[in-house]
Amino acid sequence: MGENSKPGTDKKTTIAIIDDDPTIVKVVRIILQTNGFEVLEAFNGTEGLELVKRELPDMVLLDIMMPDLNGFEVLRLLKEDEKTKEIPVVFLTAKTGADYVSKGLDLGASDYIIKPFSPASLIAKINELTNSSGV
Repeated sequence: MGENSKPGTDKKTTIAIIDDDPTIVKVVRIILQTNGFEVLEAFNGTEGLELVKRELPDMVLLDIMMPDLNGFEVLRLLKEDEKTKEIPVVFLTAKTGADYVSKGLDLGASDYIIKPFSPASLIAKINELTNSSGV
């Protein structure tokens, strides 16, 4: 089994990044691809929601502040859908207030990572959540 492959398969673990900042998306994509993950990208909430419903990734990294649908709305809609409700969603955001964190966790986010973040901590969190979710 290759690094960051699903147990029992050669298929790479797929992570969707939903963030309206192209620089953040590029940095996260490079970190993930370097660590053996398959990466999907969306640059706003509506596009991200459609991408996740269509591709069913193993995990979603989601920004909060985006045009159109914000991250809280995207998370709520993913958790209401039978096909996507079990996918772990981690907020990756600069919003640090306790009210943002608690709202995200209350809506069903698996965790909350504050920008700027260390690549090692991001990879550790992804490995923890994708391995513990049975994929």
